[in-house]
Amino acid sequence: MTVVLSAPCAYMLDLCAFPTFFPVKQSEVESAEGYLGSDGKILDAGAWAIEAGFVSNGAYVLESWSHDESMVYVKNPYYHNADKVKIERLEFMLSADDTAIFAAYEAGNLDFIDTAPNDKLSELQKRSDFYKIDQLGTYYVSFNVKSDLFEGLSGTDASKLRMALSLLVDRDYIVETCGQTGQQIATTFVPAGMLNGHGGVFRENDDAYTYPVKDAVGYFPEGSDQDELEQNREKAIDILKELGYKFDSEGKLTGDKKISFEYLVNEDSGHKAIAECMQQDFKKVGIDMSIKTIDWDTFLEERKAGNYDVARNGWIADFNDPINFLELFISGSGNNDCQFGK
Repeated sequence: MTVVLSAPCAYMLDLCAFPTFFPVKQSEVESAEGYLGSDGKILDAGAWAIEAGFVSNGAYVLESWSHDESMVYVKNPYYHNADKVKIERLEFMLSADDTAIFAAYEAGNLDFIDTAPNDKLSELQKRSDFYKIDQLGTYYVSFNVKSDLFEGLSGTDASKLRMALSLLVDRDYIVETCGQTGQQIATTFVPAGMLNGHGGVFRENDDAYTYPVKDAVGYFPEGSDQDELEQNREKAIDILKELGYKFDSEGKLTGDKKISFEYLVNEDSGHKAIAECMQQDFKKVGIDMSIKTIDWDTFLEERKAGNYDVARNGWIADFNDPINFLELFISGSGNNDCQFGK
C-alpha cells in the first residue's frame, strides 16, 4: 500500500502507529448493523466492533467480551509475524473502580494495572513493582461556554470569569497531595516535551524556531509558593470586581451577586480528590462549587452533549504534534466538549 500526502506532515509516522489509522476490512465495517442511519448517512462508524468476533488485524483477536467486566484476546494465527508472538492469551479486567482493580492485583488475579487508589500512592511508591512513566498529556478543566454560569456576560467578560476561577486554583497543592508522582504544573495547554515539527521541542527556543510565548515560560503563573498564590488570588478578586462582584474586608463574596456552579467528574479517587481541592480553593473567596460524580460512560455522554457547567477533562497525545491538542478547540471537532460555536 502506498500513501501519497497532499502536504508535508511531520508526524506521519506517528499517525501510522496510531490505532485509528490501522486498516480494517471495508466490507465488514460498512455492512454492520447500525452503521448507516435511515437517511443513508453514517450513524455509527464503530458498529462493526461492538461485540467479540469482529474482523480486525493484528497479533491478537478478541475471543470474548463481557462489557464493563472483562475481555479475552487470543493469538491471531493469521498475523504476519505470528511465529514471533509468544503470549497465547491476554485477559483484561474492565472496571472504573480503582480500589477493586488494586485489590485484584494484590490478590494475584492481575499481572499489571495502570491505576491505583489515590490514598495508596504514597506507600506504593516505595515498592519495586511500582513504576512511573512519563506521558505527553494535560489534565484540565472544561468550562461549558453555554452554561448559565456565563449568562448575560459578553465573550470577553466570560473569558475574564474563567481566568479568575483559574487563578484561584492551587495547582502545586494538587500535584503534591493528589498527583503525588512528580506531575508538572501545566502553564500551557500543550504539554512540555511535545515536538515542534522540525526536530525541536515546541516549548523550547532554538536556532530555527521561537516559542510563540514570551520567554518560552507559559501564559499562566504557576503559583507554586504562598506569595504567588496570594498574588493570584488578589488578581482573581480584582477581575471579579471588574465584573461587578463585591467582596468584604476578608476577601469573600458579599451582596446579592453570587457565583455557584456544579463540577462534573467521573468515578475515580484521584479525580474526586482534585475536585475537593478545587472546591476548597473556591470556598476561600465565597464561591460555591458542588461536585457531581457519575459513572464513566454517562460522564462522557453528558460532557460531549454539553450537559454540565464545569467538568474535569484531560488529553493524552495520540501523536507527537501540538495540533493534536489545539484541534480540540475547533468548533467542528468531535472533542469540542466546551461547546464552542454550538
